[in-house]
Amino acid sequence: MTQVPMTARRRIEMRAPTFDAFNVGDVHVTYGRTVTQTHLVNFTAMAGMQLPLFINHQHAKEGPYGEPIAPGFLAASLSGGMMESVLGPNTLAGLGMDSFQFKTPVKVGDTLHAEIEIVSKKETKDAGRGVLGMRINVINQRSESVLEYSAKVLMKR
Repeated sequence: MTQVPMTARRRIEMRAPTFDAFNVGDVHVTYGRTVTQTHLVNFTAMAGMQLPLFINHQHAKEGPYGEPIAPGFLAASLSGGMMESVLGPNTLAGLGMDSFQFKTPVKVGDTLHAEIEIVSKKETKDAGRGVLGMRINVINQRSESVLEYSAKVLMKR
């Protein structure tokens, strides 16, 4: 194997996408993340959630799902990190998240990924910024949609 001298190597830096790099209709597929017991315990503790459906194994075992399920907003929080991996550091602000539809229960062991569709682009008064509208679909390892919602972010151009 031939060694390339350090001075001859190219340095390639990843460039974060800007507002102009996104097109309406594009669907960005994120990495997957497996929901763990640690996620469930930490999220419910941090949020102060006490519903037996989330924290009481015996209660949940006798319920409709046979085991505890994750709060819908745990899936939403995980998908926010996934969304960040698509948008990158040129995101200036989150402007809103709404129209949450929790479709299928999420359980420990489920592996989720997000599909982020660009549904709108809006110019702003500031020529250096724009607003992206997105529809986020969170999908489990069985290709079931577990959560859908809309979001808007302010991006650098």
